[in-house]
Parts: sequence; structure tokens; C-alpha cells
Amino acid sequence: MSTNKKIKTDNNNKKLQDIIDFEILKSIINYLLINKKNNNNNNNTSNQYKINKFYFNINEILNYILVSKKWYNFISLTISNNIINNKSFEHCLKINYNNNNKSFIENYNNQNQYDKNYLIFKNKDNNQYKISFNKEFTIIKIKESIIEDYFKFNLFLHKFEFEDFKEIKNKFENNQLLYNRIVVNVDTDYMCEDDTLLRIQKYISNENPEIISNLFKILELNFGFWLENGYRPDSEEDEEEGEDDDDDTDDKGNKKCTTELYLNNISIDGFCIDDGEDNETVKIFKILKGRNLIYRGSDVESDSPTHVNYSALFDPDNSGQQVESIKVKNESDNEEFVEARHLIKVHQFENLHSITIPINSFQILSNLSEEMGFYSLYRNNADSGNSENMKSELNQMINSLITCKSLKNLNLSCAKYISFSFDDFSRFDQIFANQINETIESYSNSFKPLFSELNTSIERIEFDCMGLLNINTFSNLLNNKSIKYLYLYGNSDFIVYSSKQTGDNGGGGDDDINELHKELISTNQYLFDNIFSSPLTSIRHYKIKFIESKQIKFIFNLILNNIFKLQLYSLIFEFNENEIVGEFVKEYKDLINNISTQQKQEQKSNNINLKEIKIKIKDDKYIQELNNINNPYFSTVIKKMA
Repeated sequence: MSTNKKIKTDNNNKKLQDIIDFEILKSIINYLLINKKNNNNNNNTSNQYKINKFYFNINEILNYILVSKKWYNFISLTISNNIINNKSFEHCLKINYNNNNKSFIENYNNQNQYDKNYLIFKNKDNNQYKISFNKEFTIIKIKESIIEDYFKFNLFLHKFEFEDFKEIKNKFENNQLLYNRIVVNVDTDYMCEDDTLLRIQKYISNENPEIISNLFKILELNFGFWLENGYRPDSEEDEEEGEDDDDDTDDKGNKKCTTELYLNNISIDGFCIDDGEDNETVKIFKILKGRNLIYRGSDVESDSPTHVNYSALFDPDNSGQQVESIKVKNESDNEEFVEARHLIKVHQFENLHSITIPINSFQILSNLSEEMGFYSLYRNNADSGNSENMKSELNQMINSLITCKSLKNLNLSCAKYISFSFDDFSRFDQIFANQINETIESYSNSFKPLFSELNTSIERIEFDCMGLLNINTFSNLLNNKSIKYLYLYGNSDFIVYSSKQTGDNGGGGDDDINELHKELISTNQYLFDNIFSSPLTSIRHYKIKFIESKQIKFIFNLILNNIFKLQLYSLIFEFNENEIVGEFVKEYKDLINNISTQQKQEQKSNNINLKEIKIKIKDDKYIQELNNINNPYFSTVIKKMA
């Protein structure tokens, strides 16, 4: 009897130990693969991994699975099940279809959509490895039957015509649709009136809205195209022609179905037309509703470049409350940018979590200087983006960003790297230098709430400083408890201008002239000494892009001087030129040695909060050397940039 009791206790202990092991290993996996946070707080998808991290941490994962067969099974099954259950399958695998050039109608009866011999993994270097099924040492173990079922109920199309949509809709209405999910990825050359999307949009306007709504829960559309000749909404043309507002009902008085077409991702290359008015290309998002919007400015060179009014894009009444991310990108040498006044309705979005835009800092400075009664500092070629109330619009933009309750990620880049234009001035006296400094201070102070506001939801900020953000802008950063990731790129050092006399005789004679002198104040030193070293900081990740080799030694000295106080979890380094990577490797090795020496001298314990140095480089030359560095203090994670 006592024997039976002992066996029962052992089994219970074993079950408890299995549960404990699993929870520990699950935490390790969550750390190694990075557990994606769901912005909609949907618990069903809260455990999605960034599967690309699998390739960055493959060696560490291998070490864990070698501990025991039980650990191996835990890790393998957890990773495998996550890939299957959270729609990560097609993202971690490159699927070489036999039907890439076939439409929905052509391949509908073809259930064997893939050839398992061409189902391969892609790693970070874009190398390709054939997947193995149930091999003894395969980390990701996916049963072949599961893969077959996956492709049996998930269809991926790279060709999609209007007739395909009609056929899918008809089969869906008649309960004949074999697929639980149809993903359409199409890049077209351009969009015109006969384009597939516009034909679908007009077609659904006469269909049952409930059926269409349910259909788009299965049909995921991802489209990219060039919008030829701009876009002008039909609704505005109707208004100009004086059509009756009651025309949105049918003959029986019932409200017609909305003509909005819902997509997953929309990428548009906008063609800017010079019609003497604000370009209305972005208003196409009123009928094409997407979760993730990308708008690229025109790469067409012109002697008289035009400027897009992005107000409609950043207005939920136009783009819709389904929007989760908006990115405006420059193409070629286009100086296109988003103005402050275009963003004043951002706070009205309910699901928007990411904004990436170019701004024209120097155009803002020019307007500010005029408002302050000084000289205009810069004009761009199109002479656009001018405002008589720039300070007010800038403050409204910042307030809208920090009061947007859903916004998590903010990236503000500069439209073009340019310098001040002082062609109209022959003498640079101290009064003129002071006016420049006052204007820059006004600009910098406008952005201060981004970093100091207590109630903002923004967790990640990437900002092109352009030497325009002073120390005071970051002085209250410790008050902010939401920012976890900070990336100040461009020239992060603040520039103070003064008048300096130079000349041939040096005696103050007629040959002497004045020039503007630049004094650099290190933003990095302030951040490392006052922010990153404080227990009050919420920032855990800081990213630096090295432009010159002399920056490297300075940064590593800051790290060393604060190594036992730093609250950062990771430091991320990027390089402007491959030539300075060698200097970085040398300084990195010196840092490890200096930490060891300092630890012994000060009798410090190995209690360092910094856990990772992430390095993003293009050159293979130094990757192996970095991997071979013996670093007992924090891990080295290397990512090869394209």
C-alpha cells in the first residue's frame, strides 16, 4: 500500500516537474524568438513569434535541445505548433508553387498545390534549405499530413482577375468554397479604370453587404500598383455636378451597399500631377480600405515638382478605422514630405499603431524663422509646405501623435539631407547666429512632449535629429514610462552656431570676414550619463548608426564609464560605411577587456543589465571575427543587412 502511494507521489512530482520545465522553456523560447505583442489585445494570437529570430539564435536553441530528450521535445513542439497555429507557416517557408501563373479558376480543382520537394526554409542570408519531415534531429518538426492539410485549406495566389473574384464569391454564397483562407499577393504595373480592384469595387456596390463582409474574412487581398494619372474620387465629381444626396438608396428605398473594398496591404506608387491644386492621389484610400498602407511619392523627375496633400491619408474619415500602419516613402531624389498640418487628425484613429513618414525639418525652420521675425532660412524647389502658423501646426501635430491611444511606433525621417541656404547674406554676425539658434530652439522644444509626456502610448521612436534636437528636449525623458526603444539617427549631436572672425591679417581690418562657427554638443553623452544610467528610465533598447570612425571610440567609452549603471537591455549598432567596421571590432574587443579590468579593480560583481550588443553590417569579412569574440557579459547578435 505504501508502495502504491509512493508511485503515485512520484508520478505527481513528475507531472509537476514537466509543467515547470515547460514554463521555463516556453519563457526561453519567447525570449529567443521574440513574442509579438498583439495590438488588438486578442489573446488568441498573443503568442505569435517573429520566426526570423529562429535563424539569429539557432546556435543557442541547439544548445538547449541537447540538454535532454524532454527539453528537445518541448522546444521542438512549441516552435512547430506556433508556426502552424498562428499563420506563420507561409512567412517562415518559401513556397515554390507549381501554379504561380495560374488564377483561382485554373487551379481550383488542383488540391496538390505544392511539391514537398520544393518546400524550403529561408534564412537571414536568403540561403535556402529543404524542409525535413520527422527527422530525428530536426528542430521544427511538422508532420507532412499537417502540411498537406494546411495547403488543402489555405490557397495562395499570385495572379488574380476580376472573374476569379466573381467565382470565389459565387462558390462562397453556395457553400462550395473549399478553402478557409485565400491569400492574394499581386503587384501590378499600374492602376487604371479597368483595373481588377476598381472593377471589384464597383461590382460589390450592388451585392449583399453581409455576404461581402463575411467573404473578406476569408479573402485576404494584398495589392501593390502604380496609380497612373493620379486619382479623383467619383463622389467629389458627383458633388460638383450637383447630384442628389438621396441617390445612395435603391428603388425600394433601401440603403445601397458601401463601395468600399477592404484589403490587407495596399502599396501605391503615387503619380503626382500638377493641376494647380493639392494632389488628391491619397483619396483613393477612401474606397480601397487597407490595414497597412504604403504610399510612395512619384519617382518621375520634373522641373516643377508637385506636392501631395496627405491630410486625407491621415484622416480616419477617409482612410478608415481599420488602418493599423501608414508609411510614406520617398523615391529617387524626390523631396516629397508630410507636413505638420497633415497629421492633426491622427489622434482620431483607433487601431493605428505605426507611422513612418518623411518631414522637411528645414522647411519647418524657414516658416518658424519668418514667424519670429527673422530671415527665411531655406526654401525648397517647389516652394511648398509654407504656413503662416507653423508653430501652431507643429504643436497640433505633436499633440495629435501623443494623444493617439493606439500609436506604438513612430518614425520621423528627413525628406532630404540638405543644409541651410544663406546665399542672401554677406556677413554672418552674432545677431544672425543668435536668430538661427533661437529658431532651432523653437523647433526642438516643439518635439519635447514626444519624449517627456507621461500619458503617451508610444513605445518606439525613431527620429532623424539633423543636429536640431537640443539637450533640453530630452531633459524630462525620465518622466516618460512608455518609450522602450529609441533610435536617434542622422547627426544626433546638437549644433550651436556662433559668429567667428577669419581673415588674412587677423587684425580686424577690411580683409577680415565672419563665418558661422558650429559647436557640437553630444546628445549621446547626455543620454548615457543622465538617462540610460538612471533606474527611472523606461528605455531598454537604444540604436546608433555610426557615420564616422571617430564616433566609435567615443561611444564605447560612454558604455564603459556607465557599464555597471546602464539600465539598457540592448544596444543596436548600424554602419554607414563598411570601412569603419574594422575599427568597431577593435573597440568592441577592448571594451570586453576593459570591463574585466574594471571589474577586478572595483571588485564589482558580474551584475550588468546590458544583455545584448546587436550589430547590423553588410560585409561578411568581420562576421566570423565578431562571432569568435569571447564575451562573458552580454551576447553578440549579428544581422547581415541587404
